[in-house]
Amino acid sequence: MSVTVEEKGLVRTLTIEEKGQEIKSLIDNVVREIAKNVNIPGFRKGHVPPAVIKARYKQAIKEEVARKFISEKLQSILEEQKLSPVSPDITFGDVELSGDSLKMKVAFEVAPEFELKDYEGLEIEMIKHEVSDEDVEKAIQNLLEQHATYKLADKEVEDGDLIKIHYHIKADTGEEEEDEFEVAVGQGQLRPEIEEKIKGKKAGDEVTAENVSLYNEKGEEFGKATVTVRILEVKEKVLPEFNDEFVKSINLGENVEEAKKKIKESLENQIKEAKERELEQKIIDKLAEQYDFEVPQSLVKAELEYLLQEYAKQLETYGIKPNQEMMAAAAEGLKQTAEKNVRVMFVINKIAEKEGIKVEEEEINREIENMAKAYNMTADQLKQYLEEKGLINNIIYSILKKKVLDLIKERANIVEMTKEEYEKKKAEEEKAGTEAEKEAEEKKEE
Repeated sequence: MSVTVEEKGLVRTLTIEEKGQEIKSLIDNVVREIAKNVNIPGFRKGHVPPAVIKARYKQAIKEEVARKFISEKLQSILEEQKLSPVSPDITFGDVELSGDSLKMKVAFEVAPEFELKDYEGLEIEMIKHEVSDEDVEKAIQNLLEQHATYKLADKEVEDGDLIKIHYHIKADTGEEEEDEFEVAVGQGQLRPEIEEKIKGKKAGDEVTAENVSLYNEKGEEFGKATVTVRILEVKEKVLPEFNDEFVKSINLGENVEEAKKKIKESLENQIKEAKERELEQKIIDKLAEQYDFEVPQSLVKAELEYLLQEYAKQLETYGIKPNQEMMAAAAEGLKQTAEKNVRVMFVINKIAEKEGIKVEEEEINREIENMAKAYNMTADQLKQYLEEKGLINNIIYSILKKKVLDLIKERANIVEMTKEEYEKKKAEEEKAGTEAEKEAEEKKEE
């Protein structure tokens, strides 16, 4: 067998040539398989002469021989050439089959080679966050809003009210539609031009908005309409009093002081978790800034597909059904993020290799158990699903990534500062960068 390797960036193209009895046997086997399943006038099924099969199914024979050959030989060829594809995305080029001779091309991407840069003692700037009395009061207000009730009121409509309306829409095409529903004023649930007309009105009043634009699901205007809204009921929001009775009713403590303490502890935990996420993201950003090596496009494509799936899910949680145009625009914006994520993945893996960080089977099983609880499945069911979908490596990488980031966090130089100090420093850095660019441009012109 003859194998030549062509290198172009991260793409490796193998030209494989083989001839002799092995290829002849492959051809004979493929011809026999085809003969069993085809109907050709003048011949009984399964008794078509090989020469006729070869003449009629030349292309199919060529493709199937190449597929069988490569499925049997590719692994040993890769080991011999010391090559390892980074993804299952392997493409087949031209195939030539003549007599007992086969020549074909196979292309795939390999991992990039790069030198690790210093990742110890990274300086990470963080804004210092502390829970203030004002933060606690805001949390209390939000809590009261969540437990608000509404009562009928003889009053003018204003933000915060819950109103019941009857609407009638007449499009410029003559089509009409009407319905009744409740809506919270000031929450963006009504078109702004209609909501502004409703404010200040009372139950029994009617307002009309003309030339209201109509939009399809793509956000394109397709006509105008006249909208008439009659206010049926006005309910004003009533907030509960933050007292001992209230906090007991929602299991927040025996009294107001205990409730405030719990609220403060909850806010502190939220800040701690948010700071951890922010710190990890800043470390990832720092690592990404240090490298610009080429990354395999097959992995970028897979990462982009994952990011788009997550984006679509996020939109759907807000009741938005993403269309083709929205997804295309998102793909354009997310491609750079996908490339960054893939590049960081290689850096994380290389740091893990250098530091001897590994993921144990016990850690994988524990992570799957935690995930299974969230999905209301057994750990075995989820593990089987992940294995079938080829997603176990994603679990392994997420664990490995966390362990590497924890290591870098331990060795990082974390500088905490107030929001004002942080913003001042960033402004100074931005100004210095602009001046440096200007100076470089002036020197270039000279």
